[in-house]
Amino acid sequence: MNRNLGAFWIGLVGATITLSAYSQTFVSPTQCITIGLFVLMFGLLVREGFISL
Repeated sequence: MNRNLGAFWIGLVGATITLSAYSQTFVSPTQCITIGLFVLMFGLLVREGFISL
């Protein structure tokens, strides 16, 4: 899988986690948004080449 496609899928997962903050009851909305933003940042680092999968 190339770097762009991997970063795209990681970004989709991060966006899904962030946007689901108020529609789930497992963790608090603040924790959900924080986790989602960390996943998005991880995707950015993969895209820029700082982290390789």
